[in-house]
Amino acid sequence: MSTQPEARRRSRRQETRLWRVPVVRVERVTPHLARVTVRHDSLASLAGAGTDQNVMLYFYPEGTELPEPLTLESARGLWSQVRPLTRTYTIRGHDPATNEVQFDFVLHGDAGPASAWASRVAPGDEMIFVGPSPAYQPDPGADWYLLAGDETALPAITAILAALPPDKQALAYVEVTDAAEEQPVAGVTWLHRDGVPAGESTVLVDAIRAADLPSGLPEVWMAGERAAMLAVRAHLLDERGYPRQRVRPTTYWRLGESGN
Repeated sequence: MSTQPEARRRSRRQETRLWRVPVVRVERVTPHLARVTVRHDSLASLAGAGTDQNVMLYFYPEGTELPEPLTLESARGLWSQVRPLTRTYTIRGHDPATNEVQFDFVLHGDAGPASAWASRVAPGDEMIFVGPSPAYQPDPGADWYLLAGDETALPAITAILAALPPDKQALAYVEVTDAAEEQPVAGVTWLHRDGVPAGESTVLVDAIRAADLPSGLPEVWMAGERAAMLAVRAHLLDERGYPRQRVRPTTYWRLGESGN
């Protein structure tokens, strides 16, 4: 049975390149979440690997004159004059039959460039991104799987659930603002902050601490606010006694720092 750290099981890295593609749909999935879909023939070369595969979004200042064609090389050549703000986002969905790619954006006003952009984007606008990253490959030797995070981790959690072996048990805990932010995703236990600001709630670690988790060797994938991830990790290692290499949190954001 494998005990290899999950962070080392990654799909093979694709060639990193830049995409400049049009937005074709913008949907408000929940009150605070927008789904943006892009489509272009060039996306046929984006080999989606599922799970937590991500790209780096580029946000240029309004009015920036971009070189034609805009490639990774020409974008880097522009850095001496202007650098884009960048944010890493997980690919929510990839349909190679239609060359469509979806991204989910948590909306929190203009507190970050991605949220501000997603609040105003409309079909016909452009999205620029670079990538993709390698994707997490679930260990088929695990006895069961535990997924945990906040709404920023939901795209990855949804994709991972779909990629897990169907004969293995998987538990997923996702904290969100309230019941209005829940999505129809099978297998998720929804946890509500109910007025507690994101990054200050203990609802995630409290729920996992109180859970009757399965026996056997787990594999744990979790992502979200740094302090929350460290709290869950400490519980799983110190109180549950899980092997350290089976529990590896990923920091998506930190309380008090400029977010997405």
